[in-house]
Amino acid sequence: MSFVVDQVRRIDAQLDRLQLSAVDGVVLASGADDLHDPARQARIAHLQGLIKSLSTTSSSKLVPATRIKSILEQANISSSCSTCAQLFEHDDSGGLHRTDTEPHESSYEHELEWLLLSKATTQAYGEVLNTILEQTIPLEDDIWYWDDVLSTYRFAGLYSIQTSPIRLWRWSQDIYHDVRSRGGQFANGWREFYALVKDAVKERSIADIRRRVVSPLAVVRNEGRHKKAALRRIKLVNANALGILLGEGLSNESIHEEGLQSPGQFGTQDKRHRWKSTVAKSIALMDAVIHNVKDAESSLDKFDDSVAATTQDDHYYELHEPSGERTATSLRPADVAARLNTLLAQALPSYTSSFHAAVRENGRPSYLVRYWLPVSIALVSSTTILRLVINRKEEILTWIREFGQTVIDFYTNWVLEPTKKVIGTIRHDDDSEVSILSKRSLESDRSSLERMVVDFAVKNPDGPALNETQIADIRSKVREGDLTPVLKAYEKDIQSPVKGAILGNLASALLIQVQKTKVDVEVAMSGIDSILKSQELLFGFIGLTPGVLVTIGVYRWLKGTFSSRKGVKQWARQGQLLLILRNIDRILVGANPTEFGEISYKDHGLLLCEVHLLRQAAGGILPRRIFHDFLVEIDELVDVRSGLERQQKVVDRIREDSFTPSFITTIGIDFKIRTIELDGKRVKLQIWDTAGQERFRTITTAYYRGAMGILLVYDVTDERSFNNIRTWFSNVEQHATEGVNKILIGNKCDWEEKRAVSTERGQALADELGIPFLEVSAKSNINVDQAFYSLASDIKKRLIDSARTEQATSKVDVGDTNNAGGGMGGKCC
Repeated sequence: MSFVVDQVRRIDAQLDRLQLSAVDGVVLASGADDLHDPARQARIAHLQGLIKSLSTTSSSKLVPATRIKSILEQANISSSCSTCAQLFEHDDSGGLHRTDTEPHESSYEHELEWLLLSKATTQAYGEVLNTILEQTIPLEDDIWYWDDVLSTYRFAGLYSIQTSPIRLWRWSQDIYHDVRSRGGQFANGWREFYALVKDAVKERSIADIRRRVVSPLAVVRNEGRHKKAALRRIKLVNANALGILLGEGLSNESIHEEGLQSPGQFGTQDKRHRWKSTVAKSIALMDAVIHNVKDAESSLDKFDDSVAATTQDDHYYELHEPSGERTATSLRPADVAARLNTLLAQALPSYTSSFHAAVRENGRPSYLVRYWLPVSIALVSSTTILRLVINRKEEILTWIREFGQTVIDFYTNWVLEPTKKVIGTIRHDDDSEVSILSKRSLESDRSSLERMVVDFAVKNPDGPALNETQIADIRSKVREGDLTPVLKAYEKDIQSPVKGAILGNLASALLIQVQKTKVDVEVAMSGIDSILKSQELLFGFIGLTPGVLVTIGVYRWLKGTFSSRKGVKQWARQGQLLLILRNIDRILVGANPTEFGEISYKDHGLLLCEVHLLRQAAGGILPRRIFHDFLVEIDELVDVRSGLERQQKVVDRIREDSFTPSFITTIGIDFKIRTIELDGKRVKLQIWDTAGQERFRTITTAYYRGAMGILLVYDVTDERSFNNIRTWFSNVEQHATEGVNKILIGNKCDWEEKRAVSTERGQALADELGIPFLEVSAKSNINVDQAFYSLASDIKKRLIDSARTEQATSKVDVGDTNNAGGGMGGKCC
């Protein structure tokens, strides 16, 4: 929603209250005929419906001009109502003249027609304001374009190349017309025609050489200089028109005057028709402004006088008076509707067309002119590019297919499959186990070893035959790795190897030891296998990590490539806010106030353009609640009757005293200058904000030495920050100058539901440290100024007392030579 819509909505709301007061008051005279006439009642209902359609209290857009004209046509306002019949009659020439100048009671239908015209005038006022505003703001881009052309030879040369076909065409046309004026025609023979063309070209070449002695780009720069001046004049004239419409139109009447208010139930009725006079005056003012602003020869210095002269000769403007009685008895609603319709149907479109013609003539070139060169190069090289593409079609398609297959394979093998394995590991699927041995390998080899040892021991007993108990004992020992029976037999057979080899005992013992070695290896491998299984999920994530990292990297690169404009736009909007505030400050500083302390209409119009941009830029950055409070500042800033000094204070408040909920942690030291008025004198405060992180402690302590006052700030919603105050205080006592003024500040005092440190605890700590205490809120602007003023006042008092003390101690009586005590330590300076 724009500034213009806000103005229209406020005026429209006042008209709605005017309607209610008019219906309930004594102004209307609805007779019995109106109450019982169906046609009259249908007419009244029709007018009420049209009035409602023109209301913008619940809409964020203006009613278009075509819609306003359509509603005026549907209203079919004529002189058929009883009030018009009483006030006017036809004369002999067919015109209308007043029959009586005495006040008359208006009929309900007549008042509704005037109210409809008031609503339509309000919408037309908004349409005129919005049209001029939306056409004035883009002029700055065109002015910047010519600034670039004038500031650098590179842009001037580029513009010369871009417009060279146009200049060549105009030059050719000029030569052709010159030759035709000399009587040259193709019918007289090509030789004669060519001779005339040659002479014309030669004359112009000599003239161009004389004109371009300084620089070949002189013509281009001179053209840019003239067009820039023309655009600036158009912008200033439009801004002046905006200022007049805001300062003298419906917007001013709705804020500072009583032109759109009706008397109360117990008030006087002398000004009951003033709102009608205000509406008629506004129509005349819009008509005068539009007719003067579209004049190409209008001068900026004489624009106000031209508008004043036009309005003085306007009958609608002459009828304006505090009571409004002359307007109510002299103007028919039908005539007012006809003039308003003429304003929307003829005057406003005529201004728009003349404005566009002036911008086309003096603005930056069209897209065709600016981009014909790269487009031509692209068209010329397109055949070569197309030929290369056709010749290498198969290679390109193969590369695309391989690239696509590579992406698919990577995603499948390095993202999907590892993900499935991780999920399987979490669910303990059989296929997901990590293993370096088969599940039954160790068990089968160990069982084989047991059987081999038992068979060997049974066949070669060391004494009587083995019973079941001894066999079971051997089995248990084998499971523990004890092969004593086999090793004893092996030691015996190794003494007579030939006999052992013949009997086969030696070979069996060797085979059993080989099997034992195999089992030992598998036991060791099973331990490693157990370790791997315990870390199976870890290995799964390790296998998934490369694919995930590559995917995230590619995603961020693509996001940064295609969505980096969003961040750039965000920074651009923030930079635009600062630029607009600087432009507003520049306008107010350079403004020449009138004898009433107000800025001129021209400066007011320029201010409105910048405020409109400021509002649009802030709407996309500030939160909704803060933006709502920001609009209050905007309304006060554009109020021309508030005075230049107050407007400058509003800009300072927006720029300096604004609270931003989002912040960046202080890195090292932050610095700000604030000028205040203390005891009638301007005092400049240099405020140093030190970082709270431990790693910056060595940097921040260096700034304590030269400080005159120190604010120890804690967060009332953070117990830890409150507990750190003693540490900060000890650092100040250690590094700061002796006697430096200090104050304890508790911030965020408005956040009661999150409060962790009570006011009593803060005051108790301040009393313990012997320093003043104050709770503030930067967000709600509670005691913020008081904190700085209090500290600055204490500093000033300390400095004055210190100066007096030094002055008293530095006085030396050099005349009394006998007073040795007075001379000791004294120094004449």
